[in-house]
Amino acid sequence: MRASSRSPDLFRVTLLGMRPSPQRDQGFAEYRDAERRAKEDTRRTICAHDIYLGKRLVATVNAPSFAGKISVDLTDFGSRYA
Repeated sequence: MRASSRSPDLFRVTLLGMRPSPQRDQGFAEYRDAERRAKEDTRRTICAHDIYLGKRLVATVNAPSFAGKISVDLTDFGSRYA
């Protein structure tokens, strides 16, 4: 398959430690939309979530305390999207 015929990579939000899956995870074209979804999911479940672009990790979103503060830890690759 040629690169031009493949679909573009999308940002995907997964539970911490899970690999991104197009069948399971919703794709987002913009990083901000994926970050907003990850923050909502983290606030609701109190579990950390990862944001991927294709197969590369962009950021980890977590709640270090029960006080409701959500933190986003960007990777070096992810710092160009924030």
